Amino acid sequence: MSCFTKLLAAGAIAAGATAAMLAPAVASGPPARTAGVRGVVLKDISFMPATLRISRGTTVRWTWMDGDTPHNVTFAARHSATKKTGTYRVRFTRRGTFRYHCTIHPGMDGRIVVR
Repeated sequence: MSCFTKLLAAGAIAAGATAAMLAPAVASGPPARTAGVRGVVLKDISFMPATLRISRGTTVRWTWMDGDTPHNVTFAARHSATKKTGTYRVRFTRRGTFRYHCTIHPGMDGRIVVR
């Protein structure tokens, strides 16, 4: 094996080891623990509570309880179906503030604050 080939092989091994060592550091932190389920009710054309503070790993369950009035739960990158009854669940694994709204009713806004 030539010196050049040996250097390339050593460099590839070192690069792989470096990438493997960096992967956990680039991740968003330690794995989220299961923190249970918390609820938000859709009633009287509002989210109750409008702001919900939770721990990482918590699942939020939205429950429709507004009679014949349809609603949806819409985040920037995901949303529920528009419906009159039922539930919708999302598990929050990252810290931050996540704002959402109902696209049918202006001013029907909520937020989830994940610590």
